[in-house]
Amino acid sequence: MKRSLSRTATSLAAGLLLSGLAGLASAQDARRPYIVQLQEAATASYAGGISGLAATRPPTGSRLDLSASAVRDYIAYIENRQAAVLSTLPAVDPIHRFSIAFNGFSALLTDAEVRQLKGNPSVLAVEEDVPRQLDTNYTPAFMGLSQPGGLWDQLGGTAHAGEDIVIGVIDGGVWPENTAFADRVDANGRPTHDPAGALVYGSPPATWQGECETSVKLSASLTQPAQAFSAAHCNNKLIGARAFAQTFWSQYSGSVHPAEFISPRDNGGHGTHTASTAGGNANVAGPLDNGVTVSGVSGIAPRARLATYKVCWTRSNPATTVPDPRWPNYQNGCFGADSIRAIEAAIHDGVNVLNYSISGSATNIADSVDVAFKAAVDAGIFVAASAGNSGPANQVAHLSPWMTTVGNATHDRLFIGTVTLGNGASYTGASTNPSTPSAPLILAENAGLAGLSAIDQARLRECFGTLDATAVVLGSQWTSKPLLDPAKVAGKIVVCTRGNNVLVNKSGNAKTAGAAGVIIANAAGTANTIINQGHTLSTVHVQQVEGDAIKAYVTANGNATASLANLQAIKDPTISNAPQMSDSSSRGPNQGNLNIMKPDVAAPGSSILASYTPDYSIPEHDAMVASGQAGRPNLSLLSGTSMASPHVAGMAALLMQKHPGWSPAAIRSALMTTARDVFPSSAIASNSIQQGNLPWGQGAGFAQPSLAADPGLVYDITANDYNRFLCGVGAAGVVASVGLQAGISCGSIGSITATDLNLPSLTVGSVLGTHVLTRTVQNVGASTATYNATATLPGFSVTVTPASLTLAAGESKSFQVRLQRTTAEQAAWKYGSLTWSDGVHTVRSPLTARANLLTAPSLLTSELATGNKVFSVGTGFDGAMSGLKGMKDATLTDGVVTGTNTGNSATVAAGCAAATPPAGLRRFTISVPAGTLVMRVALYGQDTSGAAAGKYDDLDLVMVNAAGTAVGYSGNGGSSESITLVAPAAGNYRVCAVAYEHAEGATQTGFKLSSWVVGPTDNAGNFKASLPGRVYAGRTASAGLSWSGLQAGGRYVGAVAYQTGGAPTGTSTVIFVEPAGSASTAAVTATRGAGGSAAE
Repeated sequence: MKRSLSRTATSLAAGLLLSGLAGLASAQDARRPYIVQLQEAATASYAGGISGLAATRPPTGSRLDLSASAVRDYIAYIENRQAAVLSTLPAVDPIHRFSIAFNGFSALLTDAEVRQLKGNPSVLAVEEDVPRQLDTNYTPAFMGLSQPGGLWDQLGGTAHAGEDIVIGVIDGGVWPENTAFADRVDANGRPTHDPAGALVYGSPPATWQGECETSVKLSASLTQPAQAFSAAHCNNKLIGARAFAQTFWSQYSGSVHPAEFISPRDNGGHGTHTASTAGGNANVAGPLDNGVTVSGVSGIAPRARLATYKVCWTRSNPATTVPDPRWPNYQNGCFGADSIRAIEAAIHDGVNVLNYSISGSATNIADSVDVAFKAAVDAGIFVAASAGNSGPANQVAHLSPWMTTVGNATHDRLFIGTVTLGNGASYTGASTNPSTPSAPLILAENAGLAGLSAIDQARLRECFGTLDATAVVLGSQWTSKPLLDPAKVAGKIVVCTRGNNVLVNKSGNAKTAGAAGVIIANAAGTANTIINQGHTLSTVHVQQVEGDAIKAYVTANGNATASLANLQAIKDPTISNAPQMSDSSSRGPNQGNLNIMKPDVAAPGSSILASYTPDYSIPEHDAMVASGQAGRPNLSLLSGTSMASPHVAGMAALLMQKHPGWSPAAIRSALMTTARDVFPSSAIASNSIQQGNLPWGQGAGFAQPSLAADPGLVYDITANDYNRFLCGVGAAGVVASVGLQAGISCGSIGSITATDLNLPSLTVGSVLGTHVLTRTVQNVGASTATYNATATLPGFSVTVTPASLTLAAGESKSFQVRLQRTTAEQAAWKYGSLTWSDGVHTVRSPLTARANLLTAPSLLTSELATGNKVFSVGTGFDGAMSGLKGMKDATLTDGVVTGTNTGNSATVAAGCAAATPPAGLRRFTISVPAGTLVMRVALYGQDTSGAAAGKYDDLDLVMVNAAGTAVGYSGNGGSSESITLVAPAAGNYRVCAVAYEHAEGATQTGFKLSSWVVGPTDNAGNFKASLPGRVYAGRTASAGLSWSGLQAGGRYVGAVAYQTGGAPTGTSTVIFVEPAGSASTAAVTATRGAGGSAAE
């Protein structure tokens, strides 16, 4: 029996062995996906070296030209090399062949074929292409938060990071159905709103005094129940939701958009996105752009509590300048007064951090909303704000030193989808929602309505339609109309050519016509980048080579089909260095005060994945309002400084949790002094002031929150320091407005210069030979440490005294930094750094300065018909001082601008320089003679036809010189704009009024252009300048301006250009005198686009 058993066992074992050998042979014969890389460089990287083949790598600042003969020759070369390798594998049919960003192919290979390829000298690498899990919110990893030992780990992981810190978001509201705002988790630990889920948040912090509003006050006499929002939408995660609409209601009560909710509920998605970015739950899953479900999404402070304050509202406007492809006539905006009310509420409610991704002033350090934020900072609330999306122009917003102003930096993650054609060929492109099963494929140019004009036929191939009301094509305003024929499009995938309209409008117009999906194809003459955007229909965006192949397939096949699928997240092969500053991120210097660096810091803001509103229909909206029907969750990718700012708000929450005793200034200091430089932008000249890796782009650099948790030293600032700063810059009225105690004045608290405010950045707008800055640092480490200073600044000698500081834990000490000009050119910015190190910590501050012969106020204002101004001038030379002066009244010129133009500063400048300006621009020519002291042009909000009708309009100004080069741009919200050129070169200047938005119901706007060309012979008001006869280097002296008898209602501009020895110093003082005052002042008007706000 035992033998029998033994034989049976032996037989069974042998059978298993034979079976295993057979299985092994089967496995060796099985085909699995691999990526094969060949030795030669890809086309985009080939720098030459192969005989007969010229380099194809594009120069810095240029793009790869796929039509160039050298590029085509090299592509043919490497395709032949690939074919030679593939010829050794007769059974292999490649899935993809790559030549632009990668040289190689992908294929299903057996183990034997893999070994064969690895032995081929033409092959560089063979990598198994294993299925990859979506890595959907990449920025925490990119910033190091989720790395071992990162700040999340330091706080106990995502289950604790941000615990009980309350982040308030002043924005467009919240879409509460997104699970980023849930307080429960399911059995898999994923956030859920299901009542059966486990409650994982306790009660709100004891300090919380806020509420979940179920009604909205619209006026003093009208309060309305909240639409589609109840107290049940709040929970222990989303602990507050409020809405402030009174200013909006006062203007647009009769034109509220039908997609809007009069409640704390978001409609556009911007507020939901920023709130979930800052403090949304970890491990969130949901549909991306209403399509494929993705998972793993997290806010920066995932355990923070959230409170939302809705101040941005949507009205119907057929001439909208900020359309949403989901709804027609969509125009969103945020009134400052409603924001201020929200700030007050947030202070009351007990938030710890505030995020404000809404535009602000680009010229005033203390506009009304920012002044209100000072009160929040005084209350210990950290305030993050967006720098603006008008870059790379010098339009940085939120200039006050108490706010942390954030620029938009890129990362290197790209979402892609796959287009699979009916012939089996497949191509990848940028996508967030590729989810169309096999469907008929049609070119847009073959899918038009009957009877289209030749012009509309050209727009048809680009999928123009009703969403393109503001498009300008070939210099003319395009008239919005449907072009795609629903009978031809319904149920099909439409191939749209890139160009002339917004990418999401192409898919939106196709969706309106009933399409099942969209392929956007780059083409000759268009940019060849591919971009992740929030399409409302399943869409894949491909480069030109792929697009041409797809079009050729459709043309050759009457029954062409395709499918869109396979969402993946990959490292963007077109990006070799990240982060960089987005070119759209607004740049400094600070136009309100050159001694305050702005922005402060940079954070990820491009293609950010977070919660969003879905593409709900108006009937769906109405059902939600009528019955309380729940909304659908959604995720989307957005870009802008609006997305960067909540990253920093979330970081601040984490640092506040780790260091509850730190002030907002200490938190900002930690983020700034541990930041790293971004990579330079290849699209901007390396010597340009707009280059992203200068302080005007990146601020102190790209934030690294894990390092910021242990910065070593911090530069702290108290509320009284800010008050003393305001006293020092002559803003005593502002000091009073932000809550100085009764009886306390600048005379009692004293003042400090802007350069001595204890910021972690050191910026001097005018070095008069020498300049000394004073700073104080505190050791926030756990033990005594000795820090040694190193400082460099080209063109200056820099002396730090003392050069070494030994500080006990918690101790503070002061030091001085003395700048001495050596070789620095006058009036040229120089960039360096000051670094303190104890061998463990590196505490780095940007050091930026500009040498000048003389410093004086650049701008003075008055409303007196007879008056004077006395001020101090500082000098960097010994000798005589004199000046040329002049004053004159405005020249008023009537104008009318028809159509709209929403292009950025570069676009409208090019239009102003064109032989024929495009629609939306009205051009004037102004001659400037030699010796002109100042040239100024201005629009006043009260001078427009919209204002005359009691309505809102928005005009901008742009100026180009005789060569067509842009020399000035003003793009505020509203129609109060100005451009001032001091000591302009002689010549003819072209000035264009730009219609960004007409008054409701209007297609044109009338206005008056005010202009001044002031020379030394202009003497309105008996204008006089009293200057010291002799000055001394490094000292100050008094100067004065006076005038008399100016006419009430006049608008006078005067200037004095300072000289020494009869030669100009390069410094002037300009004065605006408006004896009757002005109803609209551009200096305190918010700049549009500070953060992809509800206005974007």
